[in-house]
Amino acid sequence: MIKKLVLAVAVAAVAVSFAPTASHAKKMHHHMMHHKCTMGTMASGHANSMGWAPVMSCGADGKMYPTMMMCYMGSQLCPPSM
Repeated sequence: MIKKLVLAVAVAAVAVSFAPTASHAKKMHHHMMHHKCTMGTMASGHANSMGWAPVMSCGADGKMYPTMMMCYMGSQLCPPSM
């Protein structure tokens, strides 16, 4: 009887040690909240002190990547910021 109790406690301890932590759950929730962009969409970044902003493009994996283009924010012709 005592051996079964000790074995049950040991199995429970091992199972709890492999359970995800609360910080892991928070990271996963935060990761799920990020919206993926649609491939081909473009967005402008934050403008520098002279008014020029980098332009970013959405890749096939749903992430924004910087391009080699810059846009003058004063012209009102830049893609919208994300």
